[in-house]
Amino acid sequence: MVNNVEAECSFTKWYPIFSKDSLEAIILPLPPEILKYLEHDTFVLPIEATTSIKCNTEWSDGSLVTEDISEDPESIPPNFPEFSQKIQQAIDEFEAVFIKSNWSTPSDATWVAPTKTLKCTSLEDVYLLLKSSDRISKDLSKVKNCTDNKNSLNFCLVLKKWREINPCTEFRCFVINGELVGICQRDVSQYYKHIEYEKYNIQKDITTLFNERIKDRFKLQNYSFDVIRYKKDKVKIIDFGPMNETVTNETLFTYQELLNEIEITPEFRFIAEEVGVQPKKIQHVCVPQEINDFFQSRGEMSIIDTLRAEVETQRIADEEESSENR
Repeated sequence: MVNNVEAECSFTKWYPIFSKDSLEAIILPLPPEILKYLEHDTFVLPIEATTSIKCNTEWSDGSLVTEDISEDPESIPPNFPEFSQKIQQAIDEFEAVFIKSNWSTPSDATWVAPTKTLKCTSLEDVYLLLKSSDRISKDLSKVKNCTDNKNSLNFCLVLKKWREINPCTEFRCFVINGELVGICQRDVSQYYKHIEYEKYNIQKDITTLFNERIKDRFKLQNYSFDVIRYKKDKVKIIDFGPMNETVTNETLFTYQELLNEIEITPEFRFIAEEVGVQPKKIQHVCVPQEINDFFQSRGEMSIIDTLRAEVETQRIADEEESSENR
């Protein structure tokens, strides 16, 4: 069943089994109040994630910061002290974290992040990405679909220590009927000399990891998994995923090839010559043009400062209008 496939590929399901073969991670189940917050349409950050704002007297554009003394419950920021403390502890331990849900990263929301990446060094970074991501919202629905009277799956926040990973060390692998049939460079936008020079060792190391650590331990028969091989004999599991046409998109294999057309396994595919820079899928996930034009009109202000300033301006305008109508 589809639900079983999704459940088995949930980070919370496979990580306890493969933690020694994966990058270190902290898993935080999301309490009901956080789930409700993420599902709510109103965009507002928890008060503990904006504490630093109150410590400043003005925004980066020079406009004054004033406290919201409104008694309207709708205008009061939420507060999740216990959960936020756990996130902060992970940030303090790792210095910077990479975040994801059971299945997805909020990569569609990096345009709002100060670094334009998934690197988080504060509570504000974490909540901003979670609240802005459609991929995270879809995962919320997926958790509900994977939960029935017999089985339950908790929606979680996964925090990994931030690492600068060279794209030439990332690979996607495909398993059909319990056998590794294909290995592919993960970033198919360009040619990497390193991969060509190391092709035999890369194939050997990934195949060894699969045969010794993954085969017969992962419950599905058809699936994909991502790894990084950061040096010889050192391969780490990044994620597991279902085996379907969506997963084979943006790779050098087609779904049909993997199912029926590979004779000698595992076949290793990579870009073997310089063919010019190809577009990355992630490059097409960005801020809408009209919003981009607005941000550019604000000069050197960061996106988050621009959003804060606009919210503050709107709040003051609403208070003035309310006063005039009294």
